[in-house]
Amino acid sequence: MFDRSKFSAIILSSGKSSRMKTHKAELMFNKEKNFFRKITDEYLNFGCKEIIIVMNPENYDSLKSKINIPKEIKIIFNEFPEKGRFYSLKKGIYEISEDVFCFIQNIDNPFVDVKLLDFLLKNSHKADYLIPSYENKGGHPILISKKIVEAIKKTNKTDVNMKDFFNRFKKYYAKYKDKKILANINTISDYHLYF
Repeated sequence: MFDRSKFSAIILSSGKSSRMKTHKAELMFNKEKNFFRKITDEYLNFGCKEIIIVMNPENYDSLKSKINIPKEIKIIFNEFPEKGRFYSLKKGIYEISEDVFCFIQNIDNPFVDVKLLDFLLKNSHKADYLIPSYENKGGHPILISKKIVEAIKKTNKTDVNMKDFFNRFKKYYAKYKDKKILANINTISDYHLYF
């Protein structure tokens, strides 16, 4: 039996969303929930030990004026989104325990659910990190091991290409039957493909 409390989540949401014209966290998933609430509710329902959202302060102020942010969610600010995704990830990683596996979730893919998280959890022993895949294409979220969590914490550099960093470790593509794991909603056109 897998212990869900040994898993944390970092949700990366510090980009400026310049192509979208509105911050992705505020995009509506359905009539009741925006992307932020849809994604965070799935991780809360899953039972993660820690849920960290890395945002820039502008996005946070706008979001907070529109919704109640659950008290179980920890918000970390990245005032330098131009430094890239690894910098945001590193800020989030500093906030979690070292003895956990960690999901890394982008705010622009709101289709995560408990079923997908359970699927990744059950395959967590197979490599240093897992990528759900559909027709040989990698999707979201990824799941990293304690080994990678510790390696990120020990990395002094911040200008690191995330893909290059992860390629130093053993990966496993876990075949999944839902094409929506490949979604990457960056523009209004992308949004209208799904909503």
